[in-house]
Amino acid sequence: MSKPIIACWGFFDGIHQGHQALFKQLLINAKIDNYQTCIISFDMKPQSVINDNDNKVLLSDEDKIKTITKYNFDYYWEIKFSKRIAILSATQFISWLLANNIKAVVVSPNIRFGYQGQGNIKTLQQSPLQVYLCDDIIVNNNKISSTYIKQLLQNKEISKANFYLQQEPYTICGKVVAGIKEGRTINFPTANLSLSTNYALPGLATYITLTEVDNKWYQSMTVIMLRHNKPLVESYLLNFNQDLYGKVIRVRFLTFLRDNLKFSNLDDLKKQLHKDLADTINYFTNIN
Repeated sequence: MSKPIIACWGFFDGIHQGHQALFKQLLINAKIDNYQTCIISFDMKPQSVINDNDNKVLLSDEDKIKTITKYNFDYYWEIKFSKRIAILSATQFISWLLANNIKAVVVSPNIRFGYQGQGNIKTLQQSPLQVYLCDDIIVNNNKISSTYIKQLLQNKEISKANFYLQQEPYTICGKVVAGIKEGRTINFPTANLSLSTNYALPGLATYITLTEVDNKWYQSMTVIMLRHNKPLVESYLLNFNQDLYGKVIRVRFLTFLRDNLKFSNLDDLKKQLHKDLADTINYFTNIN
């Protein structure tokens, strides 16, 4: 008979400090009590199915799996979340865990699960499962969560969001597509991204970033703006003159540069971009 399994479950968007604490606790308890380890994730955010909204994410599914894989868990199970799954009772979910050789779980003391969140820590402790607790990470009365990190990004607090993500600075991915090419007319050609995932973008502003092209990172500055009421992401890469159309690139946000401004003419825009460029070069000079 195979060794029993210890597991934790969730959507794990962002793999932030809170998730990392849960994973480390799982590995510690597995080693002490001789369990196999398992992460149970969902293919989409449960709230997006239950509420038909709230579908912005911090990580693409591909990047989430890559990050979780680094922990070398014995199993990674991804459940296709649906309304049928959403109406499972807490007792039914526990029965499913037990039927799959899961004998122990690592959870937050404030966990809610099952239909309408009817299950809680007491539900688990009264079941045959061995229950290990992992406290939430609280900083300045804020629980470190995907929701909190999204708020920081929306408020343009990039450095703070990156600190709580910890794995790597906030990164998005997309294919370079044709834009209005305004930047080319003032010698600031930008890569216009068609995003691969419904990312929770930082607030409308200009940021200092790194942009990855063909596995090489370039210093860059990136603007997030609204065009036709939709967010537009454009990156200007320093010391770069290759054709990017059709390439899939990654943009990593390092820090806030400035709020977006309205310009009455292209000359004023060009002057501001030269200032932005100087500030960006100064930033990278000082961190090296």
